[in-house]
Amino acid sequence: MGESATAARTIASILVSNALHDPATGYPWAVSVARQLGRSGVLLTYEGQGHGSVTNGPCMEHTVDGYLTALTVPPRGTRCPAVPS
Repeated sequence: MGESATAARTIASILVSNALHDPATGYPWAVSVARQLGRSGVLLTYEGQGHGSVTNGPCMEHTVDGYLTALTVPPRGTRCPAVPS
């Protein structure tokens, strides 16, 4: 199965979040998805490791919560620091 363009027609931005060191969904995948979404896609980067980084520290939690509750999208290029485990 080859890579195909992601079709997204929406007035709202789509938040894609991923850890730099995610063993299940590699970071290049997230970059590709956000790019394929065009202007609709915004990538939020967690600078740590693990899969499911949405709850890794206040930066990730507040950013994702803001998107889910009020559709507040972070600026493109937003990165959240790794949280010591």
